[in-house]
Amino acid sequence: MALQSNQGFVLPTPPESPVIAFVDGSRRSRDVVLAAADFARSCMRPLILFHAMPEPVDLSAIPDPLAWSIRRQEARKDLARWRDMLPQLPGAVSLELSEGDWLSALGSRACEAGALTVIGSPHADEYCDAAGQAAKLIAGTQLGSVLLVPSGYTSREVMMRRIAVPIDGSNYAEAALAEAVRLARKSQAELLLVHVVPDAALTEFGPLATGDLELRKRLEERNEKAACGFMETTRRRLIDQGLVARVLCKKGDTRSTLLKVLSEQEPDLVVISAKGQGGRHCSDLSIGGTASYLLDHLACPVMLVRPPRLSGARSHAQQHAGSPGLRSPVIRHLA
Repeated sequence: MALQSNQGFVLPTPPESPVIAFVDGSRRSRDVVLAAADFARSCMRPLILFHAMPEPVDLSAIPDPLAWSIRRQEARKDLARWRDMLPQLPGAVSLELSEGDWLSALGSRACEAGALTVIGSPHADEYCDAAGQAAKLIAGTQLGSVLLVPSGYTSREVMMRRIAVPIDGSNYAEAALAEAVRLARKSQAELLLVHVVPDAALTEFGPLATGDLELRKRLEERNEKAACGFMETTRRRLIDQGLVARVLCKKGDTRSTLLKVLSEQEPDLVVISAKGQGGRHCSDLSIGGTASYLLDHLACPVMLVRPPRLSGARSHAQQHAGSPGLRSPVIRHLA
């Protein structure tokens, strides 16, 4: 299936891309399975319960085929128990077992186009944090997104009533908005677009002169006007497409202000790009500082969208878009 704009650009939207729940046997498994099932039901997508069996710690020991077979049977029974506890879902629910390192196994499985991988945010007493896991997972996969589920997730009939998307005008944020638009269409959720205008920075080698202070004020006014104008234009175009959307444009420190706004608005899901404006200067990083900060502090499910690859299709879209000014390819291409 594909959505085609009046400019002729075709954007593939595979309707049958799976939701892959990573069941690791820990106390996170319940949260992961419930959230993945809610998401699959909300978006009418098939669900895969996935488990990777770790290799024996002592690799020098001769493996016991019988013991390994018993472990596989027990692991499959555990997956079946999780499946049987779920309510009826519109799509298929399948079980998959793999062997070896879970990041490698899950990364290979998540390479399927459009697949969404669901993992649990580690508890505070565990050895690594959510941002670290997500970064490794994204770095090891080529396609797809990651949904991190907080501890204590509660299943709900309607998973998404409000979807929040931090927007910074970057190509990376456009990918997150595109995913949020698809989800909002399927779940009839409200879209909340959030942008934070950072304080204008001037190089300082001492106290700022009066002219410097005036310059900074003009820069902040200009940035705020441009950002709020872009956000309002985006909102109107989304509404013209039949979506429910509103915007919040704030000033201040990007990370702390985003966290404050998102916590106050209590969205059912936050969709963020793995990178933002800073990604242009840190191409070797899998995840940016703002995304990492939000992953560590938000208490709601967070979908981390992999940074897009600039391809021929992207160039083709920009050629048909006309003006190189304010970008909003999501609304153009999904119209």
